[in-house]
Amino acid sequence: MLVLVLLPVLLVALVVVPAAARVAPAQAVPTQAVPDGTPPTAPAEGAGLLPGLDARLVGVLLEYGPSSRDVQALQDAESRVAALTQERDALRARQVDLDARTAVLDEIQRQAAIDLEQAETDRRRLSALVYSKGGTAWQAQALLQTEDAMDVQRVNHLGQDFAAALREAILRAHIARRRASAETARLAIERVGVDERLAQVEFVELPAATKDAEALRILASSSVAGGAVAGLGIPLATLDAYLRAESALAFERPQCGIQWWMIAGIGRVESNHGRYRGTQLIANGDTDPRIIGIALDGAPGVAAIADSDAGIWDGDVTWDRAVGPMQFIPSTWRRYQADGNGDGVWNPNNVYDAAYGAGRYLCTAAGRMVDDASLTRAYLSYNHSDSYAAQVLNLARTYQAIGIPKPPT
Repeated sequence: MLVLVLLPVLLVALVVVPAAARVAPAQAVPTQAVPDGTPPTAPAEGAGLLPGLDARLVGVLLEYGPSSRDVQALQDAESRVAALTQERDALRARQVDLDARTAVLDEIQRQAAIDLEQAETDRRRLSALVYSKGGTAWQAQALLQTEDAMDVQRVNHLGQDFAAALREAILRAHIARRRASAETARLAIERVGVDERLAQVEFVELPAATKDAEALRILASSSVAGGAVAGLGIPLATLDAYLRAESALAFERPQCGIQWWMIAGIGRVESNHGRYRGTQLIANGDTDPRIIGIALDGAPGVAAIADSDAGIWDGDVTWDRAVGPMQFIPSTWRRYQADGNGDGVWNPNNVYDAAYGAGRYLCTAAGRMVDDASLTRAYLSYNHSDSYAAQVLNLARTYQAIGIPKPPT
């Protein structure tokens, strides 16, 4: 049973928690092996799985076992979306190209029709002229539209040439029309196929693939958020929360000197870094389900603290309960609440908010956190138990010694 409370020294009564009721201590270094194959790593910020991930964590090895399949599935789904998007764009471009080529063929047919009509008109004029005047010379004279006297043989030759040219022009016009018409028909069939495929991609396959990728992104984000950083055993999102708290407090309370590992010692004992009894971390740092302690109802060894939050955080409208990965009592949370992930919400059940709030609490208790004495003083304010403070200090120093693992080269 989890009985973990945060009590301002001067505000509420002391609650001593039996060791058996706390999260069982463990070594800082995990024993789980990295899955076979390419070791999973923390994504770059641009991957979108954990936006704003501390730069020191990008590329570090993670240990998330079977859940790494979620990440691979997301990558496959995103590749599918990218391929369909590329195909959609290519089909749209093909539509434009087909329309342009069809327009050119339409113009060829139009011009061929004009040429054919003109040639047919000239042929009819020649036929009428020959019929009315007789002799092939009149064919040439009609075409040349001249009244000049010419040698009869020359005129006859010209008439024959123009007649042949007319036949060739008519033939060329017919051929051009037939070819353009056949190509237009072929392009029309291709356009139907392109239109049908584009509709299938744009309105069926791409939306379905995008929906699948969005669903897988949620799973993959949680898998990455809960993936333990190799060598530390701390979930990626939780370690990111500790680092953000360190950075924020360096500006907010520079004299405190708090560092991430000082908060990590608390987080390990209070909730196993937000994983108490199988609790999962999601991408924004929320815990699912919430980590809720026992009712502070005055039972043996437990303080009696009446409800102070109308059950908003702990779900209990009679008694207060410690809540979240850092196990804040609601009344204490109101004093140290913080927004560690910048979402505009101060939520003790969020590891980013809770880590930031815990850092504020420790800085307030110790003033400066520079040596074992000051760290112990801060940890004792969190829980008035010497064994608790010693355990947290040992874990914190272990994390300090390990440090942030370097991404593999």
